[in-house]
Amino acid sequence: MPASKLLSQGIEYRTLPELVTDGSEALSRGFYPQAAQAFNAIVENYQEEPIWLEGQLPAQILPLAGFSSYKSQLHQQAIFALETYLDSYASTAENDSFVRYVLASSLLLDGQSDLARTKFAELREQAGETPLRDLAILQEARLSDASSAIPLLETLLESPASKRLESYARLQLISLQLEAENLTQAAALLLDKPWPLSEMAELATLSSLAAQAGDALLEALPAQALQAYQLVLPKGKLVSAQRARIERLQSQYQSIRPTLTTEQSIWSEQYRSALGSMQGQLENLASSEDYQDAIDLRKARCFARTGHPLEAWLLLEAIAIGESPLAREAHLDWIDNAQKMQAWNTSALIAQRFIELYPDDKRVPVTLFRIALAQIEQSHFGEAIASLQKVLSSQSENLTSPAFYYIGYSFYNLRKTTPAIASFRKCVEAAPNLPVAKQARLWIGICHFTSNNTKQAIATFREVQQDPSSGALYPEAAYREAAALFAQDELVSAEETLRRYLDSYPSHAREAEVRLLLGDVLTELRKESEAIKVYRSVETADPDLAYFASDKLALLLLQEGQKQQAREALIDYRQRVQIVPPAHIGSFTELLANCSEAPQAETEVARAISDYGNNPQAVGIVELLQILAELPKEDPKQPTLASRIRVAKIEVLRQHRLASQAKSLALSLVSDFSIESLGPAALLEAGKALSDIDSQETSSYLQRTLEVYPDSRYTDPALLALAQTFHKQGDPKLALAHLDQMLYQSADSLSLRLDLLVTLESLPAAKETGLELLSERTASPQQKAHALNSLGTIAEANGDLETAYSYHQRVFTLYRGESLEVANAYRKCIQILEKLNRASDAQKVAQEFLAATDLSNWPDYQSTMGSYRTDSP
Repeated sequence: MPASKLLSQGIEYRTLPELVTDGSEALSRGFYPQAAQAFNAIVENYQEEPIWLEGQLPAQILPLAGFSSYKSQLHQQAIFALETYLDSYASTAENDSFVRYVLASSLLLDGQSDLARTKFAELREQAGETPLRDLAILQEARLSDASSAIPLLETLLESPASKRLESYARLQLISLQLEAENLTQAAALLLDKPWPLSEMAELATLSSLAAQAGDALLEALPAQALQAYQLVLPKGKLVSAQRARIERLQSQYQSIRPTLTTEQSIWSEQYRSALGSMQGQLENLASSEDYQDAIDLRKARCFARTGHPLEAWLLLEAIAIGESPLAREAHLDWIDNAQKMQAWNTSALIAQRFIELYPDDKRVPVTLFRIALAQIEQSHFGEAIASLQKVLSSQSENLTSPAFYYIGYSFYNLRKTTPAIASFRKCVEAAPNLPVAKQARLWIGICHFTSNNTKQAIATFREVQQDPSSGALYPEAAYREAAALFAQDELVSAEETLRRYLDSYPSHAREAEVRLLLGDVLTELRKESEAIKVYRSVETADPDLAYFASDKLALLLLQEGQKQQAREALIDYRQRVQIVPPAHIGSFTELLANCSEAPQAETEVARAISDYGNNPQAVGIVELLQILAELPKEDPKQPTLASRIRVAKIEVLRQHRLASQAKSLALSLVSDFSIESLGPAALLEAGKALSDIDSQETSSYLQRTLEVYPDSRYTDPALLALAQTFHKQGDPKLALAHLDQMLYQSADSLSLRLDLLVTLESLPAAKETGLELLSERTASPQQKAHALNSLGTIAEANGDLETAYSYHQRVFTLYRGESLEVANAYRKCIQILEKLNRASDAQKVAQEFLAATDLSNWPDYQSTMGSYRTDSP
């Protein structure tokens, strides 16, 4: 374009020296429009003169005219001056690079971006490894598409000439890689090299890009995503840091600005651009909402995905219980995290709290239902019931019937059949056509059977078999019906039901159990030969069922005098399963020994002890040791067997009524063996001995018996010992809770239950337990005398003094040898007669009591003596 159309058309009266002086002074003072006017006037008025054409004036004036025009937004004038210079007058490389950058920048500002990109590319090639080259690459990259920009920025980062521009380039390249979904490359750029956080001006940009990178990486690369989120500064810290950096950069710019040459002054633009960008970021940050909870939520998800659930828990809990808008979302993640930690009971409580806070949110009831199933799987039935009841409170219709079903199932496992039946019935009522409702009907029958209500159980199982829509349950209902008939001693009907089962459901999963039960029925019917055939016909891959079949077969053969055949049946079983299950080795070996001649029997016992003695899971080893004529020596290398030998020694001491020595030896199990090496019998002995001395270690030994050997024959004794321990510690509720878990109640457990229920003032239940204890055949005279006194106390509390008197009177009538209970009964009878205003009768009973001098050491005797004087010896 002709210069005449670009430059001023006014008349210039200043001389060349004056224009040079005015332009230079204006430029040095930063008055760019005045400088541009002066230098452009020189170009316009002197470009045809000899001084211009023949000398160095154009090489000096054109860059200044171009630069000052560029700074004055006179883009076309700048382009003309700088292109003229580069085309005809360029000399030094340094000056050339500066001019090229200004020219490219002017073209960019003039809207000629394609040409500007070309000029920046030329500068990149010409500038060498200088900061100006880096600046040109940054501009060229901004003007290019991603496919071209990425390799340009990678080139810069391979050998950066400016640390400040290197950070700009990294950020720009990360942004491009994220847009291109090159996550691995973006993560490497962001994380592989430290950032100069104390120096760089782009902290807000870094935080923003780090958050974007974290979001992009979260699902595929959570570990790298976590590192990215950790680069995001909290808002308050970022605002403070941004203010400090702005102040520092302003101070730095003001200190160096006066010393910049014309060529270097291009960097002042970079400073001002950076300051403007930082100021804008600061304003946006100050007005934006705090994002810390959002970042912490993402960090928590990273922690959860990388195997650090505790760290995730801490972050999620803080958000969930706070006032954050993300509290609900964090609460959901908190539930999920607790589930992954398998903290089922705690996760249930968290989910229950969610339902309370957000009753309209229907996502968590489903989650809580699944948690309840996990609690059931972990045998946490009480906690599962609480979870399922909360599910019901959420009124999620599709979960109502299943929730009632599993509540019933949980109550059943807690041996609370009455609420179990009620829950199963509600399951049926809620959705009678669902498969779970049909299953619930079957469980109602099972609950009746467990409660010894066999008549109702049989009726229920038959109802299931008569329901056309419950066909899949017919085999199970038929098997259960036969079991109930057997329990009710209806043997003929039981046999018919079982044979009909085998005809109707061949090869069913229950077939082996059906044949076992049929064998038992036939044995009771005195059809031994048929029973033997049925036991022999049991075919199963289950080693436990196979054992029961061989055990019953051998016992029946032995009973029939077929000792050798019984032995062969057991040997055949051992060969088929190869390894006898540890749970059955004791009873198996005892029976095998009974089927063998003396040398063979001793060999079998010794073999079982050798093979299984040091296996903590093996049951019956202590009993096998007691068969031996002489106990083996304890071997420290086999600690479990050694502890069992010691338990056998304890039993010998008890048989010889050496109780104190037995107790000392039981305590030595604690001092001489690690708890991990003890089998169930040794754990139980140690726990009981520790309980006798009120040791704090008692619970750990008894609890381990329950945890490591669940559903073993040691479970009920361990529960009883724990209940006795908690009773002594003054915690009747916890003691009773352990008694409730016992599968079979003994005289000892009934006696303790009676005391606990009286303490808790649960008088109806206490009365029922007292009556049950009186009818218990294994109860000792002391226990029955105590039960009568307790029943008397209960009757008196209910205001029935006549019945109370009758109970107490039976004590000194039937159990004179139980002096403590007798003394208590006499004293109670006297007090009742006094309440009934029967003073004469009270006097007679007191005289009878005081005449029994063998009771004189008991407090009840002494207190009665103080009230009733008598001359009787």
